[in-house]
Amino acid sequence: MRVGLLQEGDFTGTTMAERYREMINEVALADKLGFSAWGTSEQHFSPPSFSVSAPEVLYAAVAENTEQIILRVMASILVQYNHPVMIAERAATMDIISNGRYELCTGRSNNKTTLNAFKVPIATTQEQWTEGIELLRRAFTDEVLTFDGKFWQVGECQVTPKPIQKPYPPLSVTATSVKTHGLAGAKGLGVVSADSYFGWDYIRQCVRAYIEGSKSEPNVQPRNNYYGYYVCTAYCAETREEAFAIAEAQALQYFKAVVDLYSGMSSNASYEYMAQIEPLLKHKDDIQALMQHTPAVIVGTPDYFIETFRRLEEQGIDEVLLRIDGFGHQNHLKTIRLIGEKVIPNVRGERGRDVRTNLTMGTGA
Repeated sequence: MRVGLLQEGDFTGTTMAERYREMINEVALADKLGFSAWGTSEQHFSPPSFSVSAPEVLYAAVAENTEQIILRVMASILVQYNHPVMIAERAATMDIISNGRYELCTGRSNNKTTLNAFKVPIATTQEQWTEGIELLRRAFTDEVLTFDGKFWQVGECQVTPKPIQKPYPPLSVTATSVKTHGLAGAKGLGVVSADSYFGWDYIRQCVRAYIEGSKSEPNVQPRNNYYGYYVCTAYCAETREEAFAIAEAQALQYFKAVVDLYSGMSSNASYEYMAQIEPLLKHKDDIQALMQHTPAVIVGTPDYFIETFRRLEEQGIDEVLLRIDGFGHQNHLKTIRLIGEKVIPNVRGERGRDVRTNLTMGTGA
């Protein structure tokens, strides 16, 4: 199990400028402590919890202050306001600056505020993302690119620069629905299973959909056989009482924000699955019940983190991505250090792929 860090520039209690500087320092510490990857989501118009609207600009500064940690956008939105060719250009530039440490996770967005602001027809986001992935791959590889699609048309051109990693940096998609997990497998993409709160059974459904999707198109190359899981709220402390005292309010606030988001999107075509959040409203003020239901919230001691990570590994997860954000800079540094020193050495490895092989054969959990 690999352990990564995900942050979204939550500047509650500080300024946006200060939070950006804090994140650079926090990921530099995570790099030294053996965290596998760091990333942000690309979000627009959603302060104070989400403030990173131009991730590659921030990543350039992070690249100069780190040495080994993978830098992965989670996720760059592939709809009409974000041209795939320009995403390819920025990704290749970041791959060069980071000396081949860049990975690109894509998505179609489930943020109604952003989609409405940019006048994106919500019913078409899945179709736009599908076409965008095709154009993105070709922008990375074609010496001379032309493209005539439904949503994007590109006249004859040479896209520069080209990335260091060949044929291009590993590609994945942030997925919440079972359907998108299956599409990721079929298209040879890695997947970051994201902020659903839907529970352990839902995780198993998503992993199996990814496996079945991969089996349906076994010849797709290059294939990024990666499965990450996004933990919406993570905080580790020496005692359970300290962890809850610092993280409980933030965890419940973030959960309620996701409930509002999902409730507003679930009536739209291809986002109906979000209605599954409604039964969880009974847990909106009960962090312990929420934690029993889902690993989307992990708050507790190093031993609790290790136990939960091993359970996720048994489901076929390669990497767990911890959202450590919104607790204050000194608390962030404290929990990052504790995870790096007492959790990561006890879970480090790459068994997730083997577990998924067992699942495919019907021998796993």
